[in-house]
Amino acid sequence: MYFFQFIVTISKLIYISLTQLKKSETWGKEYLTHLETAYQGQFEPDLIKKVSKFQSIQLHFVANTFSGLFNRSNTKAEEERNIQYFLMTVLYDSLTDDLKIDEQRVYDITFQPEKISPSNFKERVLIAMHLALLSQVPDKNAYWEVVKQIHLAQKDSAKQFNAHTSLDELVDITKRKGGYSLLMCRHYLTDPFNENIDDCWYSLGGLIQMTNDLYDTYKDTKEGIYTFANTQRELPSIELIYSNQKRLLNSSISKLSVPKSDKLKFAIKISIISAFGDIALQQFKGINNNSNTLPNFDQIPRESLIIDMEKMLNRYRLIKFAYKNGKLWM
Repeated sequence: MYFFQFIVTISKLIYISLTQLKKSETWGKEYLTHLETAYQGQFEPDLIKKVSKFQSIQLHFVANTFSGLFNRSNTKAEEERNIQYFLMTVLYDSLTDDLKIDEQRVYDITFQPEKISPSNFKERVLIAMHLALLSQVPDKNAYWEVVKQIHLAQKDSAKQFNAHTSLDELVDITKRKGGYSLLMCRHYLTDPFNENIDDCWYSLGGLIQMTNDLYDTYKDTKEGIYTFANTQRELPSIELIYSNQKRLLNSSISKLSVPKSDKLKFAIKISIISAFGDIALQQFKGINNNSNTLPNFDQIPRESLIIDMEKMLNRYRLIKFAYKNGKLWM
């Protein structure tokens, strides 16, 4: 039963990848071009590429997966809110990374956007996206609480530049940073509030952030950023943290008040995301002749950490790990 459900669900995802991702990505680029005209400025090519690509992936593999629990796909208005969210978060990250911006201004833009006079093109767009989303969310109090938690997690992430930050703190920051950022997206859908579904959003967000950390070990190490992925010398320690987050997500899915077949379909769709992290862990195993002990990450050459998804071996691994992760009884 599971085998056939997996094949059917994955086949549909492959079809979407081949037919819909590029179309949504093209629409995203056109949307950003329209904003450039409306707000009299220009985005960097890398920003346009990043936002248009990832809003498309988010739409088809995350947002539509959650909407699928209510037997529907996202509306055009929800698709627009999706890209507004992605653009806002990218611009917010750019703002907080700018050492010339003081903490008070970041706070004011976050919590009092209507009172801020933007000083440049990016601030104009960021504030416009923030206000547009605020005007559309159905539960503003709950939404503001998520915004507050994201801001707090972003502030706490400064600890990731401190070599003495404990592993427990690093994991906690990672879960909150990813969890609340993704939970924010729930407010852009018209589906009714459901605590168990919110738990899935939050758990999945933590898993996505962990997956990003596994793929960014080279970059993070060079930039002096400490994560759960690049601070551990023993591979089983990294694997355990990642596996625990996968179990937490599957536990959240198991509690959903939907038919078992819908839970399973949802779990299989989400399993692709966690499979990417498993591929990274598999690659780590080959770094030190399949030893469970890793060298310091600043001693590992970049080519050893690059994960090429064009390789047939990694594509095979993606399906293999997804098959394993989609089982709610793992």
